[in-house]
Amino acid sequence: MPIDPSRPDQPASGVAEAGGRYSGPSVGPEFTPQWLDALPALFSYFDTDCRLRQCNAAYANWLGRPVLDILGMPLDTLMDADAMAVISPHVQEALAGRTVLYAREQRQEREARWMEVRLQPAWESREPDLPPQVVGFYCLELDRSANKLQQDRASLLRHASGATFWTLDLQQGVLHSEQNWTNPSLREEPVHLTLAELLALVPETDRDGVLKGLQAVMQSGPVSPSVEARICRTDGSTIWTRSQGLVSRRSASGEPLELMGISVDISATKKALDDLRDSELRFRTFAELSSDWFWELDAAGRFTNLSASALRNRHVQQVREAVLGRQWQSLNPALAALPQWKALAALMQRQLPFHDLVLPFRSAGTNTRWWRLNGAPVWDAQSLLSGWRGVASDITEQREAEDKLYSTAYTDALTGLSNRTGFERLLEAALQEVRGRPQAATSTISTARSGPQRDGAAEAASGPPSVVGGALLFIDLDQFKQINDSLGHSMGDRVLAEAAQRIYATRRTGDLIGRFGGDEFLVYSRHVDAAANEPASEALAERLRADLARPYDLDGRILHTTVSVGVAQFPRDGRTIAELLSHADTALHEAKTQGRNRVQAFTPQLLAKLQRRTQLETELHAALEQQSFRIALQPIARLQRHAPEHLPAQRRYGVVGFEALARWTRPNGEEIGPTEFIPMIQDLGLISAFGFLIIRLSLQALRRLRDDCGYTGHMSVNVSPAQLKSGCVECLRDELAAAGIEPAALTIEITENQQVMSCPDCLLTLDTIRAMGVRVSLDDFGVGFSNLEYITRLPATQLKIDRTFTHGVAQDRYKAAVVTATLAMAASLGMDAVAEGVQDAADLRWIEQAGCSQVQGLALWPAMDLDAACALLQATRSGP
Repeated sequence: MPIDPSRPDQPASGVAEAGGRYSGPSVGPEFTPQWLDALPALFSYFDTDCRLRQCNAAYANWLGRPVLDILGMPLDTLMDADAMAVISPHVQEALAGRTVLYAREQRQEREARWMEVRLQPAWESREPDLPPQVVGFYCLELDRSANKLQQDRASLLRHASGATFWTLDLQQGVLHSEQNWTNPSLREEPVHLTLAELLALVPETDRDGVLKGLQAVMQSGPVSPSVEARICRTDGSTIWTRSQGLVSRRSASGEPLELMGISVDISATKKALDDLRDSELRFRTFAELSSDWFWELDAAGRFTNLSASALRNRHVQQVREAVLGRQWQSLNPALAALPQWKALAALMQRQLPFHDLVLPFRSAGTNTRWWRLNGAPVWDAQSLLSGWRGVASDITEQREAEDKLYSTAYTDALTGLSNRTGFERLLEAALQEVRGRPQAATSTISTARSGPQRDGAAEAASGPPSVVGGALLFIDLDQFKQINDSLGHSMGDRVLAEAAQRIYATRRTGDLIGRFGGDEFLVYSRHVDAAANEPASEALAERLRADLARPYDLDGRILHTTVSVGVAQFPRDGRTIAELLSHADTALHEAKTQGRNRVQAFTPQLLAKLQRRTQLETELHAALEQQSFRIALQPIARLQRHAPEHLPAQRRYGVVGFEALARWTRPNGEEIGPTEFIPMIQDLGLISAFGFLIIRLSLQALRRLRDDCGYTGHMSVNVSPAQLKSGCVECLRDELAAAGIEPAALTIEITENQQVMSCPDCLLTLDTIRAMGVRVSLDDFGVGFSNLEYITRLPATQLKIDRTFTHGVAQDRYKAAVVTATLAMAASLGMDAVAEGVQDAADLRWIEQAGCSQVQGLALWPAMDLDAACALLQATRSGP
């Protein structure tokens, strides 16, 4: 190992190089391991190839590897890339023959260490006459992490607090400061000032305080009291400082020789305090000029202050003296149970701020006033509640105006109940409460409005806390339009008002009631168990249905009506207003479809049914526009005279007519029966257009039967009462003329229906049609409008006995009696009789023996398309 010329005391004794593991050339004497291990530093020696030639145990331990494992290894394998980036430039300097001192951060597995490093070139003279050469370098590393931490802490203290350290030599009268606060551009530079120079920088008004502070330092104990003073800087500005010090050096007799201290720049703090005083002054001025007033409570909830601005409000002035010193809970004992005051109590109990909280207030001898409060808790230095502070305003006049607007916007003028919008607002609040997402407690808590909705709104705000479900009832007065049409809207309005009063009379705390519109009402009840609420809600609906069905006595006029009710459960049938309304309406529609005057609960099957119906209605509109309906022809057969009885039925009967039956196939190929789609067409108001289309198709089919098959019989078509009211005569004339068919070949079938009997225009239309030569047939006789006057009033030439009586007539003596009587009545009235729905041979035989010669049904032929009808006519070759 080469000798370090900087260390003349280096031991000369040597040791073998790492047990012979390193094979490089020997370069001279080595340090002894004992001497190296005694060093208070990490020692290592590297040759000019930067290979480790020797190290002490501390260096190997620092690397976490045995000494023998690392000897001979290159430096860049011992250090990571980040460390080499720092080390390499310094190593190059050392190999160039320069001593290098630097500091670096060395990251270990758990922490980073701050190392102070010395690199010393190693020289060797190989030839006596030549200068020595660098053959490697020594590296001594000291761990200065503790010193670095102290330096960092001191630096942080100075910079974070804006502080500087100083010493004052009392013998020379010179101040030494780490920072130059007298010159902003040189603030971070140290400065030396005489005491006279220092005092010259202090404003005259502050000098006496500085001198007294220095005197206090020399006379005080460990640390003197702080002194605040201003310092004038070279740029003309002034900064505020706060200084503290102590005696750092005394003479043998105890006299102070040197002071040491710290000064802090408190200019920002001083400015903040000045700004705060200005802000408080502005606030106080605004507070006194404001129409609002400010209040304060102590931690016990007692009023300690109401601002002077409260005196300008005579209503507040009346209670100001009574308020001070009293707890806020004792101000309104009669109103404490209201939800608004409960909400305030809950917020203050939880020590939460509140905003725009509207409360009723009334003291002895005064009317109720409405105050809007904003407040927040006040905390002391230990984060304990010291009181409350806030602002209040009297909004009684505004409240009264809002009440009027609310009544207009959210109340139904006729019934006094919430209108649809008002009901939905209250319902949304109720649903949010049950969902566990109440409206923010800091928002305005509305009070109950005037009218029946007053109680509902207030109860909605509180409500039974244990209820976790509810039911929405959708109520509709059945056939209310007839009351309006027959008795006038004023009478209808009285019925609606009476119905609203009956519904309102059944309410319970927390129930919501509203008028949806027209003759529809809504009730939301939260008094049902969400786990098993269907029976309870249906029982409530049944009570309402029965109560609303009681007679209405209106000035001696007794009116009767029924109601249908649809029920949807929350949250089972929907979690939103839209879902609940939709599903309750679906259930109501089903109740009306099933005959009205009933209660129907919503089920998923009803929704699927409604969705299917909605889709079908859309497709029906398209089918009518595209005229994609078709007809099937049901043969009407007459028993041929003198036909041998042993012949099959089809051989004994001849086709004398066809009944046109509407058929419809959906775009997806599904066949929909007329019993399903025709009622939908009626509900859609399309029955007239649909009926005229079927008449056209029927006459076109009759035209083809005549042209292709020589058919001379008639065609029967069903006509609805709606068609009789909307240009039926003109349509028949036009279609008959277009098809080239004489009127006598067409028979229109009218079902027993009260609408026809109660409509003079319908009866007149039938008379006109009959006068044209078109035949009129009374369809489904016996199951429709039960009034024998129907037969005498209608110009019918044919009576069709409904399948209800013909099916099974051979085995049922009661049906047989009805059919026999009907045939006798038809014969006495001079009308043809047709037995519909004859299904089997036994019934057909009985019909024949009863004297009914015309039959329609599966016992002979089913309904068929036009081609099959042509084939049937050609096969039977029969005529009328």
